[in-house]
Amino acid sequence: MAMVDRYKKPGGFIQLLQVIETCGPKKQEQFMSIITEEAPSWSSAIQQKMLTFEKIISWKSEAILEIVAHINTLTFVTALKSLPQDKMNSFCEKLSAQEKRKIDQQYKELNPDINQMSSCVMKVVSETRNLFLSGALKYEKIDLQMAIPENYEAILDGGSQNLTSAQVENSATSQSGIGSGHTLDFEQLKKKYIELNQQVNALKKENIVMKEKLDRIKKIA
Repeated sequence: MAMVDRYKKPGGFIQLLQVIETCGPKKQEQFMSIITEEAPSWSSAIQQKMLTFEKIISWKSEAILEIVAHINTLTFVTALKSLPQDKMNSFCEKLSAQEKRKIDQQYKELNPDINQMSSCVMKVVSETRNLFLSGALKYEKIDLQMAIPENYEAILDGGSQNLTSAQVENSATSQSGIGSGHTLDFEQLKKKYIELNQQVNALKKENIVMKEKLDRIKKIA
């Protein structure tokens, strides 16, 4: 079975995304190479939706403080040690004087090795993804392009991986319980499209199976 096929189920895209996000750079590159070959639409979607530590520290201070509030501070500061000094300086510019002093103190005391830094980077990424999944962080308040619509697996297989901003926003607001009748209409149409697309795919598979059976019968005859 192809790698991507294992995740073509409801919630499968997020599961695969979490696998990729918590891999080391070499393994991540290998996985992405396989995914790109098997399903280019999935590869593009992963690159758009994937969390990285660099992406996280580029967000506004409010989002970062929310993350730090839920993650062990020592873990976060150890992850910061992996940054080049210029990126560390840019990050610190977002903090208040009090927050900066708190982080600076631990930052200067720490001397982690590369494995410790890598482990803490993965931990921050993993915990941040969990904050999105739990609703503690909202895509629409940070980066709407990272929002993952419902039934995204079926959308990707339908070749519509590049949703417009309006479509993503409708999905995000619908998941948050916000929106108008128009949003509901869109969701109903989207679900109907997905259902029809799944039926078509099922018929195609059935047709292939029947054709193979017919070919075997012809050979026997």
